[in-house]
Amino acid sequence: MHKLFASGATLLSAVSVMSGCAGAPADLGRSGVDSLVSERGLTVNDGSAEALRRLIEQPLTPLNAVRVALMNNPELQATYASLGHGAADIYEAGRISNPVFSGVFLDSDESGMRDQLTFGLATSFTDLITLGARKRLSVGAFAALKQSVAAEVLRTAAQAEKAYYRYVGAKQVATLRAQVARAGALSAALAERFRDAGNLTPRELAIERAAASEARLASLQAQATAVEARTELAAILGLSAGDEWQAPAQLHLPLQHEDELDALLALALNSRLDLAAARTRADVMADRLGVVNWTRWLGELDVGAERERETDGVKLIGPTIDWEVPILNQHRDALLRADADLQVAIAEVRGLLTAVDNEVRLAHARVENAKARVQEYRDILIPQRIESVARGQEEVNFMLIGIFELISLKQEEYDTYQGYLEAIRDYWLARTELSLASGAALPSSAHVSDKKIDVEEFVRPSSGGMDHSGHGSMENRQDRKTTETDEHKGHSMQTPAEKVEHNNHDGGSQ
Repeated sequence: MHKLFASGATLLSAVSVMSGCAGAPADLGRSGVDSLVSERGLTVNDGSAEALRRLIEQPLTPLNAVRVALMNNPELQATYASLGHGAADIYEAGRISNPVFSGVFLDSDESGMRDQLTFGLATSFTDLITLGARKRLSVGAFAALKQSVAAEVLRTAAQAEKAYYRYVGAKQVATLRAQVARAGALSAALAERFRDAGNLTPRELAIERAAASEARLASLQAQATAVEARTELAAILGLSAGDEWQAPAQLHLPLQHEDELDALLALALNSRLDLAAARTRADVMADRLGVVNWTRWLGELDVGAERERETDGVKLIGPTIDWEVPILNQHRDALLRADADLQVAIAEVRGLLTAVDNEVRLAHARVENAKARVQEYRDILIPQRIESVARGQEEVNFMLIGIFELISLKQEEYDTYQGYLEAIRDYWLARTELSLASGAALPSSAHVSDKKIDVEEFVRPSSGGMDHSGHGSMENRQDRKTTETDEHKGHSMQTPAEKVEHNNHDGGSQ
């Protein structure tokens, strides 16, 4: 029997030398994914607990929010874990099937004759012949997997950035509405004084109280929206909304110059990792079709060695071969399936090419639209709202209009401020979508200014007090010779449009 094992060992040694050695990829391909992401302008930091702690101890920026998500997002970690399946496929493709040992024991019924013993050792020669092709296909499939995982990393980064902008935008609106509610409460309290002095009718007091209540409701709604936005961001960051992490309630002002559409379309074709993965899969499917086309004529081929002792004591030993002769079945079904897979992969590439083009164009249009809305608010609507309130205050002082018309004008001004803040938020959301559609960081991102919008400037009077000039005009009914008292001057709302102009034009990208 030792001759059998000697022959089998010789056979296995030859097969082993021919097959080479293929192990699982180092770090399961994680460094390859990180490299793809880094090439597109996004650095993946180490995921240690200490690094995470340092990031969340300070107020989050859009970049740090992305870093936290890439380190701590549970769904992304599960996506990274899927690399293990691809690494396992490479390991499997680099090896042939284990040899099969067989044995037969036959008891002879003839007196004096020995039992018949047969031992065999065989392995798949088909596996050896197709080893190179299988390795090549598995490496290609693993490359596509790494590209897909890297695309998911960029998608998670975009989700974190958008959630950050929604949260900061919601905090800005909540800050604005809270200050408006405080102003409404002060106005209602002052109205009570005027009512007590006999200078305000019950109807006017009821309207003033209703206005203060509406301001409180708007503030409560803004607070609820901010809590929801914080919870959404926390989920993407892999944190609890109750943890002590913060983001400043300020958004950067829009850039002065945006990227050209044609440049972004070209960038997307070269950078979109989902498109790259689809192309790689198509290449693998084309290669696989060729492999299936020639291996289907090969059939299963097993080679080995066998030792047999006959009942008369004669020993036989020699090589064996088992070959599936492809006469009745040439495995055309496998060829058809491989061709179908290739056509599906080609169609996926074509569909993605169209989708990428449309996504970039749509995202670019949204950026331009949001920026135009920001400019319309900044240059036209806000200054006109400020001007209308200023003139309304004068008319109230001269008894040309009623106080509640002025209150309505002021409410419209506050609503305009909120619309302006939301337009800035939409601008950054649109830029994030444009970056994701382009497959890489936008070139213009290097020119983001440090200037940010200050919500408190919208409701801060020049003297630091709140606006009660309209109520002061009611008090003037006792002395109609004076149209504007020192008290009015001390509590007049800040009305110059240049403050808005300064806060916004100077905040543009340099």
